[in-house]
Amino acid sequence: MSTKGWIAVALAAAQAASPAPAQDRGTNPAAAWATKPVPIEVSAQFPQLAGPRLSPDGKIVAAKVRAGGGQVLALFPLGNDSKPVIVGRDGAEGQDRQGDRQIRAWRWVDDDHLLLTITYRDNYLGDWFDNLRYVMVNRATGRSVPLGWTDSLGPTQLLWPSPSGPPRVLLQRVPTTTSSERFGNPEVIAVDGETGRSSVVVRSNPIVSRWTADSAGIVRIGSSYNRENGRLRLLYRAREDEPFRTFTNETGDRYDGSPAPDMILAGPNAKAYSYSRKDGFRALYEYNLETMALGSKVYGVAGYDIGNGFLNAARDRLAGVVVTTDRERTTYFDPRMKEIQALLEKAAGAGNISIISSDKAQEKIIYAQARSGQAPGYYLFDTVSGDIKLIGWENRTLGNAQLNAVTTIRYPTSDGRQVEAVLTMPRHHAGRKALPLVVMPHGGPRARDSADWDPYNWSQAVAELGYVVVQPNFLGSSGYGREWEKGAEGKWGYRMSDDLNEAVAFLARQGTVDPARTCIMGWSYGGYAAARAAQRDGKTYRCAIAGAAPVDMAAMVAYDRGYLGSYGAKAALGSASSNLADISGAPRRPDLHPTADRPRGQGRTRAGGAGARLRCSAQEGGQGRGPRLHLPRAVGEHAQSAARRGSPRVAERHEVVPWAAQSGVRACSFLQCSALDRHRIYLG
Repeated sequence: MSTKGWIAVALAAAQAASPAPAQDRGTNPAAAWATKPVPIEVSAQFPQLAGPRLSPDGKIVAAKVRAGGGQVLALFPLGNDSKPVIVGRDGAEGQDRQGDRQIRAWRWVDDDHLLLTITYRDNYLGDWFDNLRYVMVNRATGRSVPLGWTDSLGPTQLLWPSPSGPPRVLLQRVPTTTSSERFGNPEVIAVDGETGRSSVVVRSNPIVSRWTADSAGIVRIGSSYNRENGRLRLLYRAREDEPFRTFTNETGDRYDGSPAPDMILAGPNAKAYSYSRKDGFRALYEYNLETMALGSKVYGVAGYDIGNGFLNAARDRLAGVVVTTDRERTTYFDPRMKEIQALLEKAAGAGNISIISSDKAQEKIIYAQARSGQAPGYYLFDTVSGDIKLIGWENRTLGNAQLNAVTTIRYPTSDGRQVEAVLTMPRHHAGRKALPLVVMPHGGPRARDSADWDPYNWSQAVAELGYVVVQPNFLGSSGYGREWEKGAEGKWGYRMSDDLNEAVAFLARQGTVDPARTCIMGWSYGGYAAARAAQRDGKTYRCAIAGAAPVDMAAMVAYDRGYLGSYGAKAALGSASSNLADISGAPRRPDLHPTADRPRGQGRTRAGGAGARLRCSAQEGGQGRGPRLHLPRAVGEHAQSAARRGSPRVAERHEVVPWAAQSGVRACSFLQCSALDRHRIYLG
C-alpha cells in the first residue's frame, strides 16, 4: 500500500477508534463510577497492565500484569489463543530481605531475547541497598541468563545492547577484586546474552568513574568527578584502537550537568549529541567531536527543560525527544512516527496519546490513550490494515472512567515569581466553593509533578474523598531551568515552604478552598516540607502527614558529605541553608509540641529505606496548639510506592487518609464535619 493509502486507512480507523467497542463487549466498567466514589482499595491497586513492549517481529507483547496481590512480567502472543508465559515475578519490597528482586524495566533485543533490568536486595557492612542487575531471557527456550553478576561488586550499568546479530551487551561494573581505594573506578565487560560468558573490553582506570559507548558498542568516553571540589575530567578516543586523551579537566557547573556528549553515533566522524542549559533551559545540541564543543541547537522548549533524546531501533539516527510541560510528550524526528502520532492525536486530542512501542517495521504500534484524570488504555494499531484493538486497561476496575479533573495552574508569589502547580478538583463536589484542601509537595526536591495519570500518586485517591489537591512545583523543582533550581540555594524551609503556603492563599482568594481546612502531606522531601510546615506554619495547616521525612538536616548533610563528598552533597541537595538547626523539621517550639501515637521511649526513629541515614527527633507529650505526631506501623520504606504488594498498599492508605478527616479537614458530604482543637502531624 502507498504511503498515501495507509495514511487514509489509518486516519479513518483512528477517527473511529475509542473505548466504545470494549464497552459493547461489557469490558469497560467506566459507567459504574460516574456517580460513586472510588474506594481506597481500588486506588491502591497495582496496574493491571503496565509497560507493554512489542517484539521486533510484532508477534509478542511483554508487559507487567497484576497477579496474586503482586506483579509479574509476562509474554502475550498476538493473533492466537496461546496462554501467556510468565517470565518473572516481583519479590517483596519494603522489607530488608536478602535476594528479593524487582523487575524495573524490560526491552526487546531481538525477536527472541528480552533484556530485563532488575534490582537485587543486598546487605553490605550492615547497610541494605538495591543492586542493579541485568538478565537476558530467551523466550523460545525459557532460559534466563544473569549478565555480569559473577565477580561484580555493587550495581552494574548497561552501556550498550546489540541492535542486531547475536544478543550481546556492554556493562559497566566494579569487579570484586577491586581494592577499596578504587571502588569508584569501573571496568567495561562484553557479555554474551545466550551463555552469560563475559570478557573485559576496557579495564578500570584510576581517573574514570563512568564510561560512555557509541551506537556501535565502542567505548569512546571516560569521565571522572571529584567529590570534594567538583572538578570534571573527560577522556576521549575516536577509535577502539586509539588511547584515551584528556579533553576537559575543569570544575563543572552543578546546575548545568556534564558537557560530555550523551549520544554518539557509530564511526569516528559521526554525529554526537549533548545537553546544555547554556541558554537557561536544558536543550539538545549537536556536539562536535573534533573541537569538543557544542554545536547548533537541535531541540528546546521555551520555559522548560527537555528530558532525554533517544535513537531509533537501529541506533543510527536521532529519533525523538521527551519533554514534560503540563504533561509528558514526545517530539518525533522520525517522519513515520511523527505522522502516526499526528493521526492518533487528531482523533484523541493533542497530548492524550503516548506511543509506547512498535515493531521493527513500524507497522504495528502500541500506544496509551488517556485524558487528564483518566487511567490509560493500551491499544494496538496496525498501520497496514488500519485496525485498532484494545489490549487492556491499566486499571481494569476503572476502565476509562473519567475521575477528578486535573489542570495546571500558575499562581503569583510574594517575591514576584509564578509557580506552576497541578490542581485536582473533586468531581463529587463540582461547582462548590470553599472546599477542604490538601497541599501535596513532591519529593526531591529536584523533581516535579505533572498532570499525567500516576497509579502510585495519592492525588486522585484523596480527591475522590472530596478534597481539592494542589501539587506545587515550588522553587528548586526540576524542569523549569537553571535559575529555578539554583534559586533554592539556602532556601530550604524558608522560600521553598513559602511557595507552598502561597498556593493555599491563592486558592483561598479564588474562593476554591477553605483556608481553615487545609492539610499538607508528602514523602521524602515532601515529607520534610510537611514536617517543617507543622513546625513553622501551624496557622496555615490543621494537619501534616510526613512520610519518610528527613527532619534532622544537620545529620542529613553530615551523612551526605561523607557519602558524596563536599561538592557531591551540594550537587545532590543544593546548599540547603546556613542554619541547618533552624530548618530541621522536628517540632521544637513550645506552642507546637506534639503528642505521639506510639509506645513510650521511642523518641527517635529511622525514616527508612534511602532515608535510613536520617533520624526524626520526635518529642513525647504536650497538649499545646501544635500538630499531633503519629508514627505509623506501615512499611518503613523511603518511597511512597514502596509497598509493592496489594494488601500493604491498601493498609497504608487506610492508615493515612483518616488523618485529615480526624483533624477537622473534612469533606462534609462524606463525613460529618467537626473541628478539633489541635493540629495533627503523621510522621512516617
